[in-house]
Amino acid sequence: MTEFSQGTALWQAIIALLIFAAAYVCILIEKWDRMYTALGGAFLMVIMGIVPFGKAVTTYANWHVLLLITSLFVISGIFQKTGIIAYLAAHILRKFRIQPITILLSLSVLSAIISALLDGLLAIAVLVPILLKTTKMMKLSPVPFLISILLSVNIGGAATLMGNLPNRMIGAAENISTGEMLLKLGPLVIILLAIVYLVIWLIYGKKMIVAESYKRELLTLQPASYLASDRGLLAGSCLITGLTVLALLLKGVLGWKASYIAACGAVILLALNYKELVQLVKRKDYLSVWRGLKETQLLFFFGLFIMVGGLTYAGITGFIAARGLEISQGNIPFLSILLLWLTGFGSAMMDYIPYTASMIPVVDHMGGMLQSAAGISTVSSLWWSLIVGTAIGSGVTLLSSMTSMYAAALSDKEGGGLTQRSYLIVAAPISLLLFITATIYFKLFL
Repeated sequence: MTEFSQGTALWQAIIALLIFAAAYVCILIEKWDRMYTALGGAFLMVIMGIVPFGKAVTTYANWHVLLLITSLFVISGIFQKTGIIAYLAAHILRKFRIQPITILLSLSVLSAIISALLDGLLAIAVLVPILLKTTKMMKLSPVPFLISILLSVNIGGAATLMGNLPNRMIGAAENISTGEMLLKLGPLVIILLAIVYLVIWLIYGKKMIVAESYKRELLTLQPASYLASDRGLLAGSCLITGLTVLALLLKGVLGWKASYIAACGAVILLALNYKELVQLVKRKDYLSVWRGLKETQLLFFFGLFIMVGGLTYAGITGFIAARGLEISQGNIPFLSILLLWLTGFGSAMMDYIPYTASMIPVVDHMGGMLQSAAGISTVSSLWWSLIVGTAIGSGVTLLSSMTSMYAAALSDKEGGGLTQRSYLIVAAPISLLLFITATIYFKLFL
């Protein structure tokens, strides 16, 4: 069923929409655990016959995507224990002799690189605590630093497959290689980041002045103290993570699936970390095992994919795809730009993970219709629109992404002063400028 129709499909579509909308709101307000919300929505769709159980488990629960996402979460979590990222951040503070605007730009670039190569949440988890500490010692507001880093994480993560979660979902579902993504979107990401840093410098550059007494205190920080004491784990984790990233970059040349590459890297890193696993078994600490499973987001994405599958099976995604094609009249450049702005608006208003999951089958339907109706063989610009629109839109508010919400929580805990209003006043105008720039780039090059 690929089109919204009357009869039985009508009630299926209505119920599917209601379940998905209710789950979406629950995920947005975060009153309940998002994993249970997603699993609950999936259970309702299956039990009410909106999507057959067999089809839900074998077709819509894309196991390659689930394996890829889970493996990357494991790799990110274990690599964080090495302290390499914290070491680099502390080293930057000393190298640039506590020049605030230089530190802001350096940490922002570092966060963009980490987001592109590893994980945006990892960048936030490691850099933000150090950032809050250093700005407090410099007697400066951390808000400009946080705004710059959050925009950097969201935009920088759009450059590669390993970056933002939507990239991983789209790349695994549509078999887009990291090399292709980097080639097409890398130049745009660099341009967008340059605009962010220019605007931040114009707004805050002359307002950041640190007294010499505070500088001396900061220079007592020792970068090496952040490194893991277990040098074997440190060297092994760096080597395996580096090889995994390299293999993911070359997966198109190697002909290997990204999910298998990431899974191998995760398994080897877990083996290196065997002492901790043995202790869990000896203590029979099943609660820690359960928490670890939850942190990988496996069950959340499993439920989410089944809910999105319910929308697809009921014909909702086909209906949206058909209406989008009607508006664009099959004009791919126009459709790409329309999708860019719609995706930006949607991901700015809500968590971009379920939004992206719901849009993947829509774009897939659009591509299928264009290929069958007009014989168009390439619609990759639609996927670029979804990736870029999500990356920019997720930086507009603090409710748009997991990384932004986590950074806001860290700031609130330390009294950093990052509020929705203080963030939106600066981030929204910058994001509008980024959308205009991306539109021009798409028009000229994609």
